Amino acid sequence: MNVQEVTQTNDSSRSDCLAETSDPGLSPTFRLSDLWKAPVHDFPIRDEVVYQFASLHPEMKMLEIGPGSGFTGFRLARQLRAITMVDIAAQNVERLRHDLKHLNNVSVLCADVCTPGLRERVGGHYDAVHGIEIFELLPDPGTCLSNLATVLRPGGYVMLQFPNYPPPKNPGMTYFQTRRELDELLRTAGFVRWDVYALRLRPYAEFLYSFTHERPLKFYRRLRDRNRAERAITYDQSWTFRRGKMLNSCKFIMHAAWTVLFGFYRLGGCCFRRTLLEDGILNHNLLLIAYK
Repeated sequence: MNVQEVTQTNDSSRSDCLAETSDPGLSPTFRLSDLWKAPVHDFPIRDEVVYQFASLHPEMKMLEIGPGSGFTGFRLARQLRAITMVDIAAQNVERLRHDLKHLNNVSVLCADVCTPGLRERVGGHYDAVHGIEIFELLPDPGTCLSNLATVLRPGGYVMLQFPNYPPPKNPGMTYFQTRRELDELLRTAGFVRWDVYALRLRPYAEFLYSFTHERPLKFYRRLRDRNRAERAITYDQSWTFRRGKMLNSCKFIMHAAWTVLFGFYRLGGCCFRRTLLEDGILNHNLLLIAYK
């Protein structure tokens, strides 16, 4: 590739970033009270996927599957009309209800998105559904997609981000060898159109993320989990959930550190780059956006 082509590619990436971040119309907000009120979170870079690629508006009703600690919903709740969180783990649902009880537009339900009848469980229709790094953990992706299609209003969309890798790199059981497999599930579920992207961090964000988060975390996990062979599938099995009381006691310090650190991330602009895929979806972090 010659110098002119490199320049054109870089300009295109910058324009793509600006278009993607300006389309949703909403940016993450911060209040000083978030340092002690927000649920504990490992590091909120995953939220950038939602803010960068979801079409958000203040009148939106959103359904979140796999809410984890509830941090993402906590941030979004002040900007959207309503959020419903769905988790299969009863213990985590109980904790989420306790931690988010002060938010009048947030509800938390215990339900399995892989069991038919989700529409009856959640009630109403939603403008959007999102799930970040949860789809790969589900045993029945076809039923999940059919469920999600039933809870969407016409014109609504589902946004799922998940690593499409075979085991052992994938901690779950769901991955797709070909685009055709995924297309067939979406078509059967009732979606009318969809796009599949490869998602990756931009170089500046990737450099910071590797040295300030991933490398220290991997080193810590090797020390902590030396004798543990399996990774948690549901949030209530995770180390973060089981150490919740300890982490809550120091979350002011954790959140203050993440806030300062993420300020440096934002100096490089938007964090993620997406590339539209026609096929060859295996061994990519995928971003799926499907419309009802």
